[in-house]
Order: sequence, then structure tokens, then C-alpha cells
Amino acid sequence: MEILRAEVLGFCFGVRRAIELAEAALCGEKVVNTLGPLVHNPQEISRLNAEGIRAVNSLDELEGETAVIRAHGARLETFAQLRARAVRIVDATCPFVTKSQGIAQTFALQGYTLVIVGHPDHPEVQGILGYIRGGAYVIAHPEDVAGLPDDIRPGVIAQTTVNEQTFLEVIDTIAARYTDFAVQNTVCSATRERQDAARQLATQVDAVYVVGGRHSSNTNRLAEICGSVCPKTFLIETAEEIDPADLIGVDRVGVTAGASTPDWLIAQVTERLRKIEPVRTANP
Repeated sequence: MEILRAEVLGFCFGVRRAIELAEAALCGEKVVNTLGPLVHNPQEISRLNAEGIRAVNSLDELEGETAVIRAHGARLETFAQLRARAVRIVDATCPFVTKSQGIAQTFALQGYTLVIVGHPDHPEVQGILGYIRGGAYVIAHPEDVAGLPDDIRPGVIAQTTVNEQTFLEVIDTIAARYTDFAVQNTVCSATRERQDAARQLATQVDAVYVVGGRHSSNTNRLAEICGSVCPKTFLIETAEEIDPADLIGVDRVGVTAGASTPDWLIAQVTERLRKIEPVRTANP
């Protein structure tokens, strides 16, 4: 059985940078806190926790003197609260997210009503909303445009990890309804590259394994994209989840991974697949 890996997969620049900054901050300290999970991958979080890099859900849970702002970013008020507590801040906000925060502020200053194409509960979206004053809307699908008020001037950006095709469809729907609007495509290049590579991989194989956390937005998007091309698409977190029965009749299997999936997990999945003996049919 031949194993193909997507040309681009695994940790993106922003996630890798956040982990490196957190590990560097740990030097000389017993514990470093991150405001929320540093990555949406439970296995990597467990590894980091063993090192002393621990996620907290509120400022009251902080231990030690250092707090890491994860790649998703945080609200301005969170930075102010940390400074008031004299906590050392390590800002690991992804540069692409920082760019989105700035665009949101610019749109607001220009009189546009911010519209974010994404998921309202996602920490990146929540962080961006904390950079503007006044009303804003978060929509996930083109049909959600119908729920927007008639009397706004939409200033539209994207959660960096959304499916770009969905974003473009939303823009088409916005353009059909409003004459005065502004758009900035803030889907990050890392997301776009992984989605394009996953789609290409899915056309070349009989089955695809998408490796990553089940609560990772970008990993779920990869699974959706691969599944639309290759029906035998499986989202797994670890190599132990691979069922050899799913690979009966499979000659070529593909492996891709979300932007929050570490290299060591991808390697474990690839090694597990190498050890599986190919079976041509269910009843030879």
C-alpha cells in the first residue's frame, strides 16, 4: 500500500511560533500559563503540560509570573487586566490574526459595521470583537447574510481558518444585497495552502487520514474538503484510531494534518500505516 503525504501539512508558522515562545518563556520558571489551550490538539497540550506549560480558563487561575497569549489572540481588555496584575506578557498572537485585528479597527473607524465570516465562539473571533466598539456580526454561511440589517455598510473579514470558498460565496451574497461595503480576505496563506494541498491529495488516493484535534476548526475544514473528493476520509487524533478494516481494497492512502497538529503525531500515523498489510478484498 502506497502512502502519500500532502505537500503542506501540520504546524503552521503561527502555531509553531506560539509553542516556541511558550517554551522559551519557561526557561528559569517552573510553570508558564497560557490563556486557553495553546493549540487545538489534546496530545500536544498533554506534552506541553508535562513540561510546565499549562492552560488556564481565567485570570484568577494564573500561577507564576508569566502569561502567554496564544496564537488566536486576545481582547484588548485582557492585556489591560494582565498589566494591572503586573504579569509578564508573552504575546504569541499569530501575525495573520494581528493583521485581522487591525483591519477590524480600520473598518470601524471608517464607519463600516464589522462582519466576520467564521464561528462566533471561536477564540480568534472573540478576540477580534474585543478590538472594536459598537455592533458587529459573525456569520458562517452565505444564507446568513439574509439575517443582517438593511441599513449597514458591511466591512467584511474572515476568521483566518475558514474555508476560503465559503468566504468568497459570502462576499458574492453581500455584493448582491449591498452597494456600499468593504472586504478584506483575511484567510491566512497557511490555511489556504493546507486546504489546496489536501484537496489535491484527495484526488490521488483511495482513502485519506486527516490528523488533528477534533475541536480544531482548521482540521475539521480539511476533513470536509477531503471528504467532498474522497468518500473514505477519516479524521483521527492518534495512530491508534486507524482501523485496518477501513483500508481493505485501498492501494493508495493519503495523510494530511491540521495546522495545530505536531510533526510527531503525523510521524506516528505514517509509521502505523506502513505496518498495515494491504488487503485487496474483504473476501479473498
